[in-house]
Amino acid sequence: MELTELFRMALGRGGSDVFFIPGSPVMVKVNGSLECLSPDRMMPREIDTLIDGIYAIANRERDQLESNGDDDFSFAIKDLARFRCNAYRQRGTFAATCRVVAFGQPDPVKLNIPPLVMNLSHFRGGMILVTGPAGSGKSTTLACIVDRINSTRSGHIVTIEDPI
Repeated sequence: MELTELFRMALGRGGSDVFFIPGSPVMVKVNGSLECLSPDRMMPREIDTLIDGIYAIANRERDQLESNGDDDFSFAIKDLARFRCNAYRQRGTFAATCRVVAFGQPDPVKLNIPPLVMNLSHFRGGMILVTGPAGSGKSTTLACIVDRINSTRSGHIVTIEDPI
C-alpha cells in the first residue's frame, strides 16, 4: 500500500496513531481501539519499505535508528497533517509508531480543557509542569496555553518536551 494513502485513511477514520509493526496489518488507533488499515499482515521487508518512505518524507537519514535502535522525529505531509514518529528495533526487525499532530490550533473549549487549566496562561513567572501518560493531551494542552499567551500579551515562552 502507498504510505500517504495509509495516513489519509487513518485520518479519515479519526485516528490518533498509526502503527507499522512486522507480522501485523498496519493499524490505526481510533477512540482507543485498534483498526486495520491494510488487509494483510505486513512482513518485515514491507514494514522496512514503509519506514524508508517515512524517512524520505521527513528528509532524514536512518543513521540514528540503525546505530541506536531508536529514533524520534517529526514530519509533515502537505495538506494532510504533521506526525511525530518513533521508529525502533523490535525483535530484530524495525517498527514505527506515528502520532497525528493536526495542522492549526486546537480549540480548548471543544477539547474540554478546563478554564482553570487555561488560566495558567495568566502567570507571568515560574514553572508549570504538564504531565501524563502518552496520548493524554499534554502537547495539545501546552499548545492551547501558549496560543492563549501569544494572543493576550507579549513575552518569552520556553517549552521543553521529550521528544523535542
